Amino acid sequence: MNRSLLKEMFSEMVLKKDISLASRYYHPDFVLETNGQQQGYADFVAGHERVYPTSIGYDVRYDEASWVESADKVAARLWITTRRPGEAAVEMQVVLIATYRDGRILHLLELTWPDWTQVKALESY
Repeated sequence: MNRSLLKEMFSEMVLKKDISLASRYYHPDFVLETNGQQQGYADFVAGHERVYPTSIGYDVRYDEASWVESADKVAARLWITTRRPGEAAVEMQVVLIATYRDGRILHLLELTWPDWTQVKALESY
């Protein structure tokens, strides 16, 4: 269940760059911990509101053998590729653990390599 919700979020919100869907996939008390930084729901949405309207594009692929799932958590390894016209694409390996409440992501702990905050295509985040 949580695996399909996570994949749906990437497919419908990230790949389509539709931040209006954030409240469908993320709990209002959402906290992101990423590469040693932390942010809440409002900052997460604001960052995506700045990035999604740009010329950035995304691709996502999953390590299907990595999924671990319980009633309220899912962990996985995946790769997110960012691309913008005139720039080389950047593929980031992501290892994540998502905790769900009421069918939405409450807490997301992730490590990315390279660190997504250093990726030029995400500089406006």
